Amino acid sequence: MRLFTEAQHKNILTEFPEDTLACVQYSHLAQRPISRQIVAYWRKIFIDNDGNMSSADRELKEARVLIKPQPDDDFGDTSFLHKSHNCIMVIPDIHAPYQHPDALAFLRKVKQAFDPDLTVSLGDELDYHAMSFHDSDPNLDSAGVELERAKEFMAELYDEFPNVLVCHSNHGSMAFRRAKAHGIPVQLIKRYREVIFPGHAAKGWSWASSWRVGTPMGEVLFKHQAAGILADAAHNSCNLVVGHNHGNFSIEYSASSSHLYYGMYCGCLIDKDSMAFAYGKHSLRKPIIGCGMIINGRPVLIPMVLDKGGRWVGYL
Repeated sequence: MRLFTEAQHKNILTEFPEDTLACVQYSHLAQRPISRQIVAYWRKIFIDNDGNMSSADRELKEARVLIKPQPDDDFGDTSFLHKSHNCIMVIPDIHAPYQHPDALAFLRKVKQAFDPDLTVSLGDELDYHAMSFHDSDPNLDSAGVELERAKEFMAELYDEFPNVLVCHSNHGSMAFRRAKAHGIPVQLIKRYREVIFPGHAAKGWSWASSWRVGTPMGEVLFKHQAAGILADAAHNSCNLVVGHNHGNFSIEYSASSSHLYYGMYCGCLIDKDSMAFAYGKHSLRKPIIGCGMIINGRPVLIPMVLDKGGRWVGYL
């Protein structure tokens, strides 16, 4: 900064309002490279704060935004979210790239049939099997190949559903969980959208721990999982919709002296025969494939009817 007088700084910065052009002039006078970043700093001092470095430094410090150490801090454009929604489509656990082979076609058919005004994903949109804290199958893809395959499916899903509210989940947050376990701060980790949608960042997708949405029959809370769905609904004084439990595809009701609550489990959209889900081979409750709808505030389950070969029959 002492290479130039205050008058020179003000003259250059006033004559060249663009930092790129100003740094060319600075570099010419100094006979050495002057970076655009340092020019921006000088502009903050001499133009915005009339030469007061302390004031400029204070402004820069106050403008810094500390990234909260939580993986669900990833909000896009939510202008499509209204005070109340009449038809909400609920996409359960997909676990890409180990999704059911007919998952996208099924979701497309449901969308065409109901024309939803809002779409909510209950999380586990990606599986991250190779990065799991549990033993992963060596015969499946490496973490990198698995991610690239998942991104191909998610690109198709985005084309069909450009605006989605996504619930933070145990599989979806695998990179954050792995980083935390190894002492890597969240500031060094890419956001969900940067990893899954590197080309355009999916501005209409947002991730949060839960989403509370208004309907004609009261508010509905969407999140990945619950410990006792009706108790959770009552605790939050609203209806509740969750995923996580692949073998639970049901709607339960409970009433207090003043309110009626429901809890809806939405099953999943996984390929149950994939080696990624070998852990469930001996489970009593097998995965149920389908999705959910909230129509005028009332919960509806849409099963994917399968033939004997495990493929969707093609109709709702």
